[in-house]
Amino acid sequence: MSQEKSESPFAALSYEEQQRRWMEWRSRQLDYRPAEEAPPAPPSRGAQGALRLPNMPLSAPTRHAELDQVLSRHRQAMKRAGAFQSTSGA
Repeated sequence: MSQEKSESPFAALSYEEQQRRWMEWRSRQLDYRPAEEAPPAPPSRGAQGALRLPNMPLSAPTRHAELDQVLSRHRQAMKRAGAFQSTSGA
């Protein structure tokens, strides 16, 4: 195959054009909702020095209530079943 046929039209664009097209595509994928009011102004860094971020947890809380229920039912079934006994006389 020649170089022309293997290269996509997107790859033939310049870096700036690729970035612009990517941002256009990405903006269409987002769930856009108009803001109720203007966003708050960012804090100035004048006398404060470094910008302080709010204390937020590093990861989202796990949600596994359904898995806990399944494991609980499994444990209950194991208790009711008793020990395994083979029926083959070996």
